[in-house]
Amino acid sequence: MNPLPPEPNSQELKSEDTKIGMIRFSAGVLTGVIIAAVYWSYADWFGSSQSLTTNIIGSLTLAIICGFLTYKWGYKMIDIFLSSLS
Repeated sequence: MNPLPPEPNSQELKSEDTKIGMIRFSAGVLTGVIIAAVYWSYADWFGSSQSLTTNIIGSLTLAIICGFLTYKWGYKMIDIFLSSLS
């Protein structure tokens, strides 16, 4: 019984996966921040704005959730998020 040959550059493949994951997460976070900014501007325009602290915490929460969803399911989630604006 022959042993399996070692995987070529498995460390390099893991670093590529990490880079792709970080890019996906960053794209999702950026999309979440854009969505939060749009909703925040609409709320301010119609005079129903909340405190600055509440808005910042809500924006960060939305951005992180969008980042994780994009990381998990890919860029099609960004299309779904942006289509929810209209």
